[in-house]
Order: sequence, then C-alpha cells, then structure tokens
Amino acid sequence: MIRTVYSGYLLCLFAVTIWGATFTVTKQLLTTVPPMLILLVRFLVGYAALWALAPNRLPWQGIRAEARLALAGILGVTFYFLLENLALEHGGAGMVSVVVCTSPVLTALFSRLIGRGNPLRIGYWLGFLLAASGVLLTVSQGHLSTLKGAWQGAALAASGAVAWALYTLTPQTLREKSSKVAVTRRTFFWGILGMLPFCLLEIHRWSLAPLLMWPSIWRLLALGIVAGALCYVAWNIAVTRLGGVRATLFLYLNPIVGVLVAAAVLHEPLTGCILLGVALTLLGVLVSTWATRTSH
Repeated sequence: MIRTVYSGYLLCLFAVTIWGATFTVTKQLLTTVPPMLILLVRFLVGYAALWALAPNRLPWQGIRAEARLALAGILGVTFYFLLENLALEHGGAGMVSVVVCTSPVLTALFSRLIGRGNPLRIGYWLGFLLAASGVLLTVSQGHLSTLKGAWQGAALAASGAVAWALYTLTPQTLREKSSKVAVTRRTFFWGILGMLPFCLLEIHRWSLAPLLMWPSIWRLLALGIVAGALCYVAWNIAVTRLGGVRATLFLYLNPIVGVLVAAAVLHEPLTGCILLGVALTLLGVLVSTWATRTSH
C-alpha cells in the first residue's frame, strides 16, 4: 500500500515536471516553427503514440457521447494549446505558465455560473484576488509600464486558462469498460480536426526545413510522446493510486517548474517581484480551490 502511494507521488512529479518544462520547449520551437505547425505535429505524434500504447478501438457509444468527446477535443486540445502557443509568441514562458495555472479558479467560477456548483464562499473570492494580484505582479515584473508590452501574451494565456476550465467541465465519462487512453486518443482526434481550419490561415509560413533539424525533431518528439502520451498515462495511474484530490495538488508545482526552467534555459528574468507574483498566484489558487472543495 505504501509503495503504491509513493509510486503515485513519483508519477505525479514526473508528469508535472515535464508539463512545466513544455512552456520553454515550445518557446524554443517558436523561433523557427510557426505555432500551428508545432501544434499539428505535436498532436499527430501524440496520437500515434497513444495508438501504440493502447491499440484497442474505442467502441461507438452514441452521438451524445461522441459530441462530448468532440467538444473536449476542441476546447482542451485545439483552443487551449493554440492560445498557449500564441501567448508564448508574445510573452515569456515563465509568465505564460503562471497565468494558465489559474484555470482551477476559473473552473470553480464557471461551474457555479452554469448551476453545477454551490454558492462561492468568501474564501474563493479571496483566493481569486490573490491569484489575480500574483498574475499582475508576474506580468508587470513590478513595473506597470511593462504591461504595455506584455498584455497581449497575458491575455492569450488567460484565454487559454478559460478554454482549459471549460474543457474540465465538459463531461467525458463513457462506460467504465472504455480505456482511458482510448478516450484521450479520441479527444486528440477531434482536437486535430479542429486545428485544420487554423492551419490554413498559417500554411503560407510553413516549411519542412526547420522540422528536419535535430533540435526541432527531439523537441517535437518530447512534446508529443513524453509530455503527451507518457505523461497522460503516468497521470492516470497516479490519480488511480492517490485519488483525484491529492493528485491535483501536484499541478500547483507546474508554474514553479515553468518559471525556473525558463530562467535556467531561456535566461528569462527571475526577480523578487516575479517570485512574489508566482507565490501569490499559487496561494490564491490553493485558497480558492480549498474553499470550493470545503463548500461541497
């Protein structure tokens, strides 16, 4: 039992560390590869890897179930990662990782707005204000004048957080016998289809030359296979062993990893104001999440 719990912790740490580093990896790719091409190749690689991990087909379970999977794919794959990549084009990897981590706060708010949650207590709003203050401090780096150059990336990252919150609220539950990997693969399929219209808007910028360079190859493989397929499988196993509540707490390490990796690899600034902003954001998300859970 103890070994099972510890292995769950290790799997959580593995997944969250990799996911936190993906902001920097994507930022590096954007110097030579357009955002939609990164997105398309990344998820095609991940889709193929998921087939290799679980070659069993997902049985048809009706139009409503398929519509839910399609909506999840559009929100959680197409729109979230499109907005994240665009945000990384206009802002730092560390800043984007902090802004998108506010999605649990937004999830609770949207859940209440659509009538699926209990009234939000004062703890939620306190956490909301702390998180918003932390994001503002991280984006501005302590100087409001810098917002002029950073607001676009921050706005796109915040829109990505909204997309992920809506994705979280999208029912994806099928019959219990359905493989979780197969369900995720189907959401990847719909997400890839959703990308195609956006790809047409960018296709004039595409070139195969950057994709054939070794740095681009290993980064895309890392995003598709490791951050996509392997981390998802690791996360699913961890949730089974630890429970959703304990596993989700590890996601709050994501922006810390994102900021530290961006500082180490991309030499993005790591000032006291930024660290304070990260701390306030995480504290706000934790307070808001705790208040939401205890109100149920």
